[in-house]
Amino acid sequence: EEIPIVFAAVSDPIGAGLTSSLEEPDKNITGTMDDIQVDQILEAALEIDPDMQRLGVIYNASEANSVTNIEKAKTFCEENGIELQEVTVTNDVQQAVTTLAGSCDAIFSPNDNTVASAMSAAAQAALEAGIPYYVGADSMVSDGGFLTVGIDYEELGRETARMVDQVLQGTDVADIPIVQFKTDLSIYVNASTMEAFGRTLPASIADSERLVMMEQE
Repeated sequence: EEIPIVFAAVSDPIGAGLTSSLEEPDKNITGTMDDIQVDQILEAALEIDPDMQRLGVIYNASEANSVTNIEKAKTFCEENGIELQEVTVTNDVQQAVTTLAGSCDAIFSPNDNTVASAMSAAAQAALEAGIPYYVGADSMVSDGGFLTVGIDYEELGRETARMVDQVLQGTDVADIPIVQFKTDLSIYVNASTMEAFGRTLPASIADSERLVMMEQE
């Protein structure tokens, strides 16, 4: 008999070939997703700067996950009348920030490994240029990025454990839908980056129970 599998934090289980359906897992595998809600991050950016007209995006085009998320950013920008400028990188993220800073109101990067590994320097470059850098992961916020909206991974872990428990109690994997975190996400803001900018958060974010102020690590 095949052993049922419960995965944790897969961003695109259908794309990865783990299942054909999120609602009815069909390959003896279920679990939790950690795909980024790009629209929610960019909605927060618009709340902070309603006049944002040009968004720069930086990512490595060979990272499939980043390409998917940049497509979401493009859709959001089209729907909201924002001009999008992109720079793809394989290294030298800091230079890409400097390139975009002259013509953009803000910069966004998804949870891109190339960008994340250079986040401290990239965030510093954005700070020096005076523009906010929105990012796709809370770890990138703790490295200096301005803000993200995302998953509390402890909650994701607890949810995954509950699913494992259901399997152990005898529930068929096909009857346990894959869990996608889209609502009640945390808003992570780097306190020192915000202070250095001299920015204040709009009440819609500042008063949120989901706001997590992070200190620079």
